[in-house]
Amino acid sequence: MMKNFSILVLVFLSFTSFAQQNKVIIISNKYEFQKEKNTYNINTMLKAILISNSYQVFFDDEELPIEIAQNKCNALTGVLIDNSNLLVRKIKFQIRDCQNNLLFETAEVKTREKDIQNAYIEIIKMLSPELKKYDTTIIQEKEVIATSELVDVPKISEFKTYLNCKLKQTFGNPQAEVTDTNDNLLLLLQKTKNSNVFIASKENITGIFTKTGNKGVFEYYLNYEYMVEEYLF
Repeated sequence: MMKNFSILVLVFLSFTSFAQQNKVIIISNKYEFQKEKNTYNINTMLKAILISNSYQVFFDDEELPIEIAQNKCNALTGVLIDNSNLLVRKIKFQIRDCQNNLLFETAEVKTREKDIQNAYIEIIKMLSPELKKYDTTIIQEKEVIATSELVDVPKISEFKTYLNCKLKQTFGNPQAEVTDTNDNLLLLLQKTKNSNVFIASKENITGIFTKTGNKGVFEYYLNYEYMVEEYLF
């Protein structure tokens, strides 16, 4: 059952990352800072840079492939932001999904070139290496998905429940104890940086103890079998 659930999760991730994997992106022919379409050939240069980085690029005012026209979530959106002033020409580029969530933003590239046309040619070219950083992000996401496919959730070999337990902690002491109603020691706990997670031991067994509300769960392996014990406080 868990294995089937993992497969469903992977399928879902594959669908939601369709646009990222296929690198389909829609850009504007006229961004907010532009008075007319393709001012200083900015948009045409941006499209060329994206294509050189292996993107399939469409302007938002051109006819789109049917699979994108029917579902804009099959493409990403590229947003060019101009923060220029009188002395410095500055831009950055954002990649957003169909719900306008920010997926990636380049560093702000800048130039002091005085000629506006040459300035935009220079800084648009500077976006190319920045876009490769997004490619790296996609590769890392794929590696995480591939790795998660290899992780198999262990089958619980034995499950025990202990009732009416007490958790004894002392401020400043790195150790804590789980005892029964007669104060017999059940578990010795070592604190971690997470106040709800402990390194736990009993006899010759060591594992992880996680406390949630009035319950604690002790997980460990014994002779290669996965054991779980529940302690109710």
